[in-house]
Amino acid sequence: MTLLGEARTLLGPPENLRTLRRARYPSPDCTRAGAVGAACSLGGVDERTGTAGAAADPGPDTGEPVVGRDAQWARLLRAADPASPERVLLLLGEAGTGKSTLLDSVARRAAASGARVLRATGSESESDLAFSALHQLLRPVRTEAERLPDGQRATLCDALGGGRDAAPPDLMLVGVAVLNLLSALGGPSPLLVLLDDAPLFDRASLTVLSFVARRLAGEPVTMLVGARTGGRLPGFDRHAPTLVLGPLDDASAHRLLDLQPRSPVGRTRARILDQAVGNPLALVELARSARDPGREPAPAGPLPLTDHLERVFAARLDGLPSPTARALLLLAAMDTGDSALAVPAGLPGGGDDAWLPAEAAGLIGRTGSGVRFRHPLVRSAVYHAASSAARRAAHLALADMLLTEPDRRAWHRAAAAPHADADVSADLVR
Repeated sequence: MTLLGEARTLLGPPENLRTLRRARYPSPDCTRAGAVGAACSLGGVDERTGTAGAAADPGPDTGEPVVGRDAQWARLLRAADPASPERVLLLLGEAGTGKSTLLDSVARRAAASGARVLRATGSESESDLAFSALHQLLRPVRTEAERLPDGQRATLCDALGGGRDAAPPDLMLVGVAVLNLLSALGGPSPLLVLLDDAPLFDRASLTVLSFVARRLAGEPVTMLVGARTGGRLPGFDRHAPTLVLGPLDDASAHRLLDLQPRSPVGRTRARILDQAVGNPLALVELARSARDPGREPAPAGPLPLTDHLERVFAARLDGLPSPTARALLLLAAMDTGDSALAVPAGLPGGGDDAWLPAEAAGLIGRTGSGVRFRHPLVRSAVYHAASSAARRAAHLALADMLLTEPDRRAWHRAAAAPHADADVSADLVR
C-alpha cells in the first residue's frame, strides 16, 4: 500500500502556503493592497513610511479583528512602541496560526504612526544564497547606505553583490555596517524591522541580523521576528523575549467559523473544529472546502482540503519510503478517539524508524512514545492523496487493530465499505 502513486504534483514552491495563509486568514485590515504607504517594488519588499507615535490602542484601525489574538496584538504593539525598552521580540507559532497576519498589521499601524518599516520574508528557494535575506531587507535603502563611512559602505556593498571584491566579506564588519545603517535610518523617525519566516533566511544574513539584534539597546530600532515553533533560529534563540501563538480557544474558533461565508453548522462544523484543533488556517480552509459543491465530504476520515492547499501539502509526500507512507496513512485514517488505542495495537511507535523520513519532511512530530501531524491540514492531505483503495485498506487495518473496541472497529469497517453492507450496518446500530 502506498500514497506515492496518488500524490498530486506541486503547482508552485513552498512559499505558496505562506501566500495562501496571508490571503485566507482574516486580518486586522481586510485590504492589504490598500495599506498605508506606497509599496516598493524593489526585491518584493514593502517600504512604508509615515509619522511615529505610541501604539496604545489594542485593536486595529479598520476591518475585521484578528480573531482570538487581542492579547498578542496588544503585546506586539507595545514592543513596536518607540518608548518600549524591548528592542527585539520573537513571534513563534505553528504554520497557519496568524504570525504573518499580525506582523502585517503591526507594520501598517507603525507606518501610519510615522515609523519607517523595513521587512524581509524567508524563502526556501533563496536559503542557500548568502546575504539574500539581507539584500531583500536593505534594497529599499541603498541610497542611505551610500552615506556610511567608506570601509563600511564597501563591505556592505560587497555583501549585497555590488562590489568588486570576490572574497567573502567579514561577517562582523557587515554586522557593524548594518547596525550603523539601521541606527541612522531610525534617527529622523523610529524604524521597525520585520523578519518573517526567519528560519528560512540564509545563514549569513541570520548571523548578521542576530549580531545587530544583540546591539539594539538604546537605538531607535525595533526588530520583530516571526518563526515557526520548534525550529532553530541561530543567534536569536537565547537572546530575545518570545511571544507564542497557540491554538485558538473554542469560543474564538467558533467565532472564526461564524465569519466565514455560509458558516458551517451541525456535524460538518463539529468535524471542522475537531480536525483543525484551533489552527486558524485549518479552520478557514476546511470551512471553504466543506462549502464547495463539488466536494461533498465523506462521512468518515478527514475533511478534504481546497485543491491548491492539498497540492502544496501532498508534494511533501513524494519520495517517501513505502513503510513511512503506509504509517502516515494509518495515522491520517484514525479518528481522534483511536489515538490511544491504535498505536499500542500495531501502528508504529514514536521511536520506530518508519517515522524518520516523515519527521525530516516536517510532516509529523514526536509526542513522547507517539507521533502527531505537525499541522492539522497535513492529515487531510495525506488521507486524500491516497487512492480510495488505499484508504479502505487503512480503515480495515485499523479495524483489525481495534478488536477490543467494537464501536470503533465498526466505524472503521463502515469507512472501508465500498457500498452498503448489511453486516456493517448491524454492527453500527448495536
